[in-house]
Amino acid sequence: MKGPFAFFIHPLNFEDLYRVVPQIKGKSEEFIQSVIKFIEPFVAVEMEIETATKEKVFGMFIVIPLFSNQFLEDEKLAMNKLIKGSKLAIRFGAKIVGLGAFTSIVGKAGMNLVKNFDGILNFTSGASYTVASSLEVLDMVIFERNLNKKKLNVSIVGATGAIGKAITKLIYKDFNKIFAVARNKSRLMALKNEIKSDNLVISTDIKESCLKSDIVITATSNPTHIIFPDYLKPNSIVCDISMPHNTSIEVFEKRKDVLVIEGGIIELPSEPIFKKLFNDLSWNDIIGFPENNVLACMAETIILTAEERYENYSIGRNIDENKIRDISILAKKHGFKVKKREINFTPR
Repeated sequence: MKGPFAFFIHPLNFEDLYRVVPQIKGKSEEFIQSVIKFIEPFVAVEMEIETATKEKVFGMFIVIPLFSNQFLEDEKLAMNKLIKGSKLAIRFGAKIVGLGAFTSIVGKAGMNLVKNFDGILNFTSGASYTVASSLEVLDMVIFERNLNKKKLNVSIVGATGAIGKAITKLIYKDFNKIFAVARNKSRLMALKNEIKSDNLVISTDIKESCLKSDIVITATSNPTHIIFPDYLKPNSIVCDISMPHNTSIEVFEKRKDVLVIEGGIIELPSEPIFKKLFNDLSWNDIIGFPENNVLACMAETIILTAEERYENYSIGRNIDENKIRDISILAKKHGFKVKKREINFTPR
């Protein structure tokens, strides 16, 4: 048995928490936000899975009890919980920890955790496989629609973040024009100076850029909706990688011509065996996916464990392009498959 690995999860929003703990419905959001700060990290799920190479991998999913906004608003509190979660992972014998959702953003995108646990525990944000799988699913859609990349414009919203930057650097040569969109002008200029391409346009205006784009990729750390119906061209494609999603429910309701797909959804090579489930809930209740589906960041952690690659893999804001290619190859070796799934804003 390879492992164990640990993977950090947290409630993205109140709907996530209501699904897992329905008893709190009726309590004010302010009350819940104040109480959750005092809850210690805990193991919610234990999983065993066999890969296509017959490697058996064991791991656990540890809840870091904070909402998405709380990671951004109180980094000191967030880091304290991440350190406690890491110590819990060590206690269970984990050799590598995957940083899910907003746990991968704070502390210099995982660098502070690496520093705190150097030589004791390894970390990965899973961003390498998130990038690889999101681009793969986008290629599926482009192929299905028989589109010519050289005639397409693409907006990358969150282009200066780890995932957005990596995607920008990987695809800018393939398309007609790339709009790199972010809030920080100095980081945008640094990206422009690094890439030095005439077809790369930097912008802080999401709506203006998206209206000029055939494809919109969102990869931000913004926990709110930032893509709205009047931001999108007719028959455009949105690949939403952000968790929680940046695309508003109004896009689904009002723009039937627009295809919105989730980036980074992976089908596991076999049915996982669950050893423990919080409150006897299902995997779908806790994670929000069918039992044989995971996010790419989770899959990366499992794949690295299967390979016994116990190292700090996808960490920091600069993702190694070689690691993106490597993890994609390893994923195929172990039978992990990229899944195309439309966002329909209904319970998964």
